[in-house]
Amino acid sequence: CPRSYPQPCVKCKQGSASLIIRVGDTFCRDCFREYFVHKFRAVLGKNRVIFPGEKVLLALSGGAASSAMLRQVQEGLSRETAKRLRFIPGLIYVDEGAVRRQSLAQREKNLAHMETLLQATGFPYHLVHLEEALELPASILQPGTRGSREPGPSYKEAVEGFIQEQRQDGNRDGSTSPPGPGTQDVPLASPHLPTAAQTQKLLQLFEAVETTTAREELLQMLRTHLIVQTARARGYAKVMTGESSTCVAIKLLTNMSLGRGAFVAVDTGFVDDRHGDVLVVRPMRDYTAKEIAFYNHFFGVPTVTVPPLFTKRREKPSIRHLIERFLLGLQEDFPSTISTVYRTGEKLSPDPAKASCEEERCLLCLCALDIAWGE
Repeated sequence: CPRSYPQPCVKCKQGSASLIIRVGDTFCRDCFREYFVHKFRAVLGKNRVIFPGEKVLLALSGGAASSAMLRQVQEGLSRETAKRLRFIPGLIYVDEGAVRRQSLAQREKNLAHMETLLQATGFPYHLVHLEEALELPASILQPGTRGSREPGPSYKEAVEGFIQEQRQDGNRDGSTSPPGPGTQDVPLASPHLPTAAQTQKLLQLFEAVETTTAREELLQMLRTHLIVQTARARGYAKVMTGESSTCVAIKLLTNMSLGRGAFVAVDTGFVDDRHGDVLVVRPMRDYTAKEIAFYNHFFGVPTVTVPPLFTKRREKPSIRHLIERFLLGLQEDFPSTISTVYRTGEKLSPDPAKASCEEERCLLCLCALDIAWGE
């Protein structure tokens, strides 16, 4: 806001605005924090995917969006909150230093820094390396099955059952507070770097891929398989990722450019159920990158800078980077560009990505093959 002409907050009408999110939406710091927190609670309450008492794995990259997501979960689980979150969180960080051309000293320093941040949360955490994705079992390439073929309880039934359990526990020990997040799982950390042979095997795989676009897709695929396998092994029913609406809009157009238009709804929707027993949830997809950046700056959310994939091309290194520059360039002159692309993706149906049998499913991304469209 211009200092010579301070604008009032659009919500409280009293304090001076500290930022302008959109044209006419001016907020002071306190109102912006309430707005940010309310949006996170509202998206979880509207979709009703995460049940009380469930174990949820938060996938952290150290970036702005995932760090803001972690802060929202921390505040939502605090006892001072009137309507606190009821799930049991765990954290996972995937070390990708090998494919990002980091030296051993840089990887060790980055891992030590991330482990310090994860330990400060008090949640169970898992430090895994991308090299471990090459040793995953073959079952990761098949959708998991739930424990029972019968449909699970509804959200209302799950809430009522959770409240009843809390009352019974409270009558036994005289307390109604939910169990602490660290009592349900044992922190698992693997801070030691993989062997040189494992790293070399991973680098050979990425060097065999010719284009940067294909390397980015391969990296995302290996990272997803590693996170899903960790969730299965540790009993997590849901996985939270930190894609913002800006990231979702970029991914939407990127998938269209790569011929994955039939799978846009699965790759960018709030829920990704292609893995069967583990659901991937994107609670930050209603936030723009600008809102997340201001929130982290105002309230001191720690972040970690992740270097990009190594490439010799300075301009147009990949399709994703090209679309990112295109959208952000349009956003400067037309502020509704990101929201328009994002809202368009919400209207797409995930049905084309579902396969009826194993032969009709892609071995890598687990989406339905589009072989029927050519008939």
